[in-house]
Amino acid sequence: MKILHVLAQLPTRTGSGVYYSSMVEEFKKYNHDQRAIFAYQDGFKWHILDEDYQYAVEFKSEEVPFPIVGMSDVMPYDNTLYSNMTDDMMALWKQAFIKRLERAREEFDPDIVFAHHLWILTSMTREVFPDKKVIGICHNTDLRQARMNPHIKEKHVKNIHELDYVFSISEEQKDQIVEIYGIDRDRIINVGGGYNQNIFYPPKEKTYADKVRLVFCGKIDPSKGVYELIEAYKSLGLEDVTLDIIGSPIGENKERIERYIGDDTSIRVYNVKDQVALGEEFRKKDVFVMPSYYEGLGLVAIEALASGLYVVVTEIEALMALLGDKINSSGVIKYVQPPRIYDTDKPLEEDLPAFKGRLKEAMLEQIEKVRQRKNCHKEVEDQIRALSWEGLVERMNEIIKAIVDK
Repeated sequence: MKILHVLAQLPTRTGSGVYYSSMVEEFKKYNHDQRAIFAYQDGFKWHILDEDYQYAVEFKSEEVPFPIVGMSDVMPYDNTLYSNMTDDMMALWKQAFIKRLERAREEFDPDIVFAHHLWILTSMTREVFPDKKVIGICHNTDLRQARMNPHIKEKHVKNIHELDYVFSISEEQKDQIVEIYGIDRDRIINVGGGYNQNIFYPPKEKTYADKVRLVFCGKIDPSKGVYELIEAYKSLGLEDVTLDIIGSPIGENKERIERYIGDDTSIRVYNVKDQVALGEEFRKKDVFVMPSYYEGLGLVAIEALASGLYVVVTEIEALMALLGDKINSSGVIKYVQPPRIYDTDKPLEEDLPAFKGRLKEAMLEQIEKVRQRKNCHKEVEDQIRALSWEGLVERMNEIIKAIVDK
């Protein structure tokens, strides 16, 4: 089967970028003929497919002289906001991607097209491939864009309801897709999410340091609750606990996080070069904390569980549904009720003191399990392993075989 994968971002460094690359990597096992359209800049190289199989759009170039346009307002690399694009910028952006789509159509003639994000490029993909099976993949940041920028949706996102199918990450997300784009619910398939089992796995033998090692990994941005995490961590007042923050703060977030940390030497902020390095870091830690105010799935929490960490996370409905009752009740993960939210990912200030209190209590509970050398993961390791990319793409492969055979 010939499969074309389409993404308007870098195929790494973000949840959707990792999702995209992991799909391509896992689909190799089924001997499909694959090609890829994606964005890149600053000399980035992608090695999952040979360069001859890539139709990449270079940003910050003569063809597209501005940074990659990101689905989130804060990206882990230099980016442009959709809301800040001028008509001329949008024209250049569209022209570049249409050129790659048309070239892929003429040279490759795919059987199936996976288009990531229910947004502008997926709408264009449906238009360029009117007689092919086009499957849109929702990542939740696309739904946020549609809500935050309805004028862009109205002007540039025309064909989402005409997609053959949409893959969602949860049943809840299905309802949102129907509400925003009017697509027939019967054409939305909940496939969940997956982690790379070759990167995220527990250590052969768990080692403990003299201190309990907490870790956060994600965008350094207020929507991730990272500043409330720092305050809750400091309120612990424990000398045998450390906090590592993995990410790349830029601009005002860099200055802000430095202020929040102050002279506390038990908190470190640093980045890792790729997913492999992240897996290695996770295996050295004890408790992963993600107090995010907005997540589609929170895949990094599953990656942390797969690496043998205890987890503290806000109540993310899609994550809770995907993990299931056995994992949720096993003790490996603690959910924290978030504050009330407005504008998709902003907390009400009056709710933050109570939220930080709940976050503190959840961290203390998981810290105590580490101190006691408990191994709650043992009883749910099979359930966690079933959430890997291997299992997810196996399900996807069965779905597309049925679609093509129709």
